[in-house]
Amino acid sequence: MAKSFRPARIALAVASAFPLCALANPAARVEFTAGEVRATASDGSSRVLARGAQVGSGDTIDTGSGRAQMRFTDGALVSLQPQTQFRIDQYAFAGKPAEDRGFFSLIKGGLRTITGLVGKGNRDAYKLTTSVATIGIRGTEYSVAYGNSINVTTGDGAVDVCNGGGCLTVTDGQSAYVADQNTPPVIIEVKTDLPPPPPSNSGQLTPPAIDDTFLVSENRGEGGGLDVLNGFAGGLTTGDGFYVFGQYTDQYGGYGGQVLLSAASAEFSGSTLVRATQGGSDYTAVSVAESHQDGIIGWGRWASAQCLVCNTGSLTDVHYIVGRPSTDLAGLTGMVGNYSLSGHTLPTTSSGITGGAVTGMMIVDFSSYSMLVNMNVNVSTITFGLQGGGSVSAGGAVFGGAFNSCNNCGANWSGDFSGFFAGPGGARAGMLYNFNSDTAKGTVSGAAVFTQTSLSQPSL
Repeated sequence: MAKSFRPARIALAVASAFPLCALANPAARVEFTAGEVRATASDGSSRVLARGAQVGSGDTIDTGSGRAQMRFTDGALVSLQPQTQFRIDQYAFAGKPAEDRGFFSLIKGGLRTITGLVGKGNRDAYKLTTSVATIGIRGTEYSVAYGNSINVTTGDGAVDVCNGGGCLTVTDGQSAYVADQNTPPVIIEVKTDLPPPPPSNSGQLTPPAIDDTFLVSENRGEGGGLDVLNGFAGGLTTGDGFYVFGQYTDQYGGYGGQVLLSAASAEFSGSTLVRATQGGSDYTAVSVAESHQDGIIGWGRWASAQCLVCNTGSLTDVHYIVGRPSTDLAGLTGMVGNYSLSGHTLPTTSSGITGGAVTGMMIVDFSSYSMLVNMNVNVSTITFGLQGGGSVSAGGAVFGGAFNSCNNCGANWSGDFSGFFAGPGGARAGMLYNFNSDTAKGTVSGAAVFTQTSLSQPSL
């Protein structure tokens, strides 16, 4: 599939402004704790964990009567139940499948996890061990409850459950039971029981992240996009170091231009980006049409906005993407990433029409820095089928390209796209697109977000 790629020869003028940064250690950041959660290091020292704390190889996390949720550097999310002991035996992530490791032990208790990049390119690089069985992954979300036996339920993807009695593959929606270390695992009808926490009566607000039943659920706004993964609280918050890309219509209804900010300060109100500044550039929302984020990247549309120093007057229909860029794409050399569209803004035209549904997919060859994009964009009863190719900036997270074919566009048309990768291992790709044609009733613009669904070596 990917071997037929040819790097698109597209000049990315902004690429030099986005250098590759070093990957930070240690293994994971604590996103949330309830009750007293402690970590014991390999040297026996113990410390209390709170939100923002970091854990690494050799640490054993003990939730006691509380709970904890962690985000690993490869994008994996782990939620620990009360009375759980979870050890990080060996963890390393640099985006190199031959060197990455994610070896863990569930000593007792229960957990739910969405696995990350470790194990996707090399299944042997990921392992969760208990005294009765070992769990390997094929890229998935699963739950485990462990006492003297274990119950495993796969929410998405597949896991391999192995012990002295044999191995069993547990696929999407299935559950398995393992009685002891020498009895073969078997498929059962009963799902793994990880009960949600009781309502808080302490008078304090309880973040939605504490409810493990929503670990992989999604809120979808009317724009068809993901708002925030309920399983992990916080999402994007006001701070520095953001990329903010936008495109807008000017006050006279014509195609206005683009916003390209790196190392920007971004201000959020809930999930909504309300202001973005860098140097002398200062963009502020006046009226917000829609806003979404999934904890890694945000996207939306300002119905109207102002740029205080741009001398552009009022800006209309500002579609934007915002997030902190991926810093580890160099480690994906030799890999091909497949992406599915997971969110979008409602497309708008320079003539004032608001469109509807958007679907799409993307394939990225991180060796040749090339990509293929397919999209379907609905505007005023017409669905435009767009296909194109582009290139990724070597040493950065920015990409751009042009559409080379369009169904229903007529004879005279043109279109292009640009964006950046966000999250560990290019977990998300945020894109701005625009095109015009004989039938589009003006220039069509929008923002789209793609989620990485698989990462593999190309077939020979």
